[in-house]
Amino acid sequence: MRFGLFLMPEPFPWSNWTLSYDLKLDEIVLAERLGFDEVWVGEHHTGAYENIPAPDLFIAKASALTHRIGLGTGTINLPYHDPFMVAERLAFLDHLTHGRLIYGFGGGGLVSDRSFFQLDKEEGTPRMHEALDIIEQLFAHTDYIDYAGKFWNLEHKRIQVRPYQEHPQFSVAGMSGVHNFALCGERGYAALSIYFTPTTIENNPGMPDLVAQGRALADAASTAGRDPAKARDDWRICREVYVSDSKNAAMSEIRESLKQSYDYLFKIGLAPLMKRDVAMPDADVTFDWMVDNIPWIIGSPQDCVAQIKELDEAVGGFGSLLFNSREWVTTDRWNRSLELFARYVSPHFRRRDNQAFRSELAADALGG
Repeated sequence: MRFGLFLMPEPFPWSNWTLSYDLKLDEIVLAERLGFDEVWVGEHHTGAYENIPAPDLFIAKASALTHRIGLGTGTINLPYHDPFMVAERLAFLDHLTHGRLIYGFGGGGLVSDRSFFQLDKEEGTPRMHEALDIIEQLFAHTDYIDYAGKFWNLEHKRIQVRPYQEHPQFSVAGMSGVHNFALCGERGYAALSIYFTPTTIENNPGMPDLVAQGRALADAASTAGRDPAKARDDWRICREVYVSDSKNAAMSEIRESLKQSYDYLFKIGLAPLMKRDVAMPDADVTFDWMVDNIPWIIGSPQDCVAQIKELDEAVGGFGSLLFNSREWVTTDRWNRSLELFARYVSPHFRRRDNQAFRSELAADALGG
C-alpha cells in the first residue's frame, strides 16, 4: 500500500494565507523525507476556505523543493478550462517535475465554484468527458487535430511540448455517483475517492459508498478487458487521518478546530453525502459519529493499523491511502502525527517492511 497527502487545502478564512502556502510546502518536503509516496493539490475559486486556485503553479514550486515524491493535481476542474491549455500546461509541468506528475481531473464539485462560473449542474460531467477526449487526442498525436464537440472546438491545434512521461497517469475524482469510477475502470485511469464517503451505506439511495465505487471500478475494468486488480491498485482513497498517543488524545487535540471545518462543509450542503441512512438528521452527523461511521483513521499507531486493515478488507482492496491535509492543530502536532504514521503504521503495509519476518528475527535474538 502507498501513502500520500491530499491538500484541498483548507486554511481558515481568518488565518494567514501566505503563511499557509509556505507551511504546506514545508509539509510536502517533510512528507517526502518521511517516505510518503505522493501529494495531491486541489483547485478552488470561491468559498474562502480552500485557497489554491492553480494547483499546477503550486506543484511547480513544490517540485523545486523535492526530488522523489509524486505530485498530483487533485483536481484540475475541466469544465472551467480550455482543454488545449490544460493539456499544454500539464505537459510542460510534467517536464518541470521530471515525470513525477499525476494528471488529476474532476468535474468541479464545489457548488459555489459551479455557480461562479455559471455552469449548469448537468453540464459538469459531459464537459469533463469531452475535455478528456480532447486531451487524450492531443497527447496521442503529433500532427494537428480538429475537434468539433458540444462544448469545445479545436481547429488545427497541437501541443508544442510533449509530456515528459510516455504514458502519463490520468486520474479522475468521484463524489456523488459511480460514473467516474466506471470511467476510470474503462479507460485505465486512477480513481480518487473523497474523504467523507462512507465505507458502507445502508439507506441513502443515489449516494454510493466506497464499496460501490470499488465495485464499479473493477467491473468496468473487467468489461473493458483490463485487470480489475490493477484498477484497484491504482485506486486512491482519501480519509481524515490523525495519529497521537491514543484515540482519546487524538480526538481531544483536533476537536475544536475540526468543528470549524465541518461547519463550513455542512453550510455548503455536503452533510447528506456523509450519511449512511438518509433519514438521519443533519444534527446527528457529529464528530464522534463520523470518526466511527465514515470511518476516519484516528488514534494510536496500533489503532490506525487496525483501522486501515478494516478499510482495505471492507472495500475489497485499494492501492493508496491519502491523508486529508488539515490545519486543525499546530505544525508541531501535525508533523508528529505524520512521523508517528511513517514510523509505526506504514511499515505494516509495505512489502519492504516485512513485519512478520522482523518479528521472527526479534524472537530469534531473544531466544524465543
